[in-house]
Amino acid sequence: MTEHSSFHYKRTEVENGPSFVWLHGWGQDLSSLNRLAQLYQSKGNNTLFDLPGFGKSALPPRGAGTADYADMLAENLKTLNLPGPHIFIGHSFGGRIAVQMAARHPEMTQSIILIAGAGLKRKRSIAFKLRSIWLKSLGKLAGASDNMFKTTYREAYRKRFGSADYKAAGDLRPTFVKVVNEDLVAEAQATACPSLLIYASEDNEAPPEIGLKYTSLMTNAQYHQLKGYGHLDILDRGAYQCQALIDAFIQEQVFK
Repeated sequence: MTEHSSFHYKRTEVENGPSFVWLHGWGQDLSSLNRLAQLYQSKGNNTLFDLPGFGKSALPPRGAGTADYADMLAENLKTLNLPGPHIFIGHSFGGRIAVQMAARHPEMTQSIILIAGAGLKRKRSIAFKLRSIWLKSLGKLAGASDNMFKTTYREAYRKRFGSADYKAAGDLRPTFVKVVNEDLVAEAQATACPSLLIYASEDNEAPPEIGLKYTSLMTNAQYHQLKGYGHLDILDRGAYQCQALIDAFIQEQVFK
């Protein structure tokens, strides 16, 4: 393994193979993609990154969003003399960055593959929306009280209502807040490269509705749903099913 700039990475190479760049999900590191990436060791050049703030990579600038992550990734790839074009394979949060790469750095992007890719707003019930409005108002009141009366209500609010990912984010909290509030509609519409979207039927974090919406926004995308898998085990139990879809996609769309 090698450390370069803000990205820690692992790379395997073969002669004359395509370049696969693997981007992990939030709270994970490059090891979460090991099983699937190992299936491509003999098929191409594979680069797995610890994204900034995860694994052994340094923290990103405070409050960085996925556009910043994509720009940092593009710069690192160029510095490593890997200008591409690449096949970006992103899981969950990594899928957001893959979409940003296609939109912001199309010259480096041969295709993108999203596995349970996040990045679009989900449909929510009226009850959910009302509760969200109430929680945001409560958080603002807690912050105002802390500022005016030196109370500690804001921290109590975070402990009571913050998500597990938010509570565990630590120094990445500003980035987490920015990322979860992004809606990559414009970026998806700007994605012209071949795109493969693989989603799990039992995924509650990045459900199939997100993949279907991406499919409707992108100009050259195909969607597949794997039954019986969730957000994480699609990478492990579902590795061979993902491989079959990726192989067919590469053969038909990338190297046709």
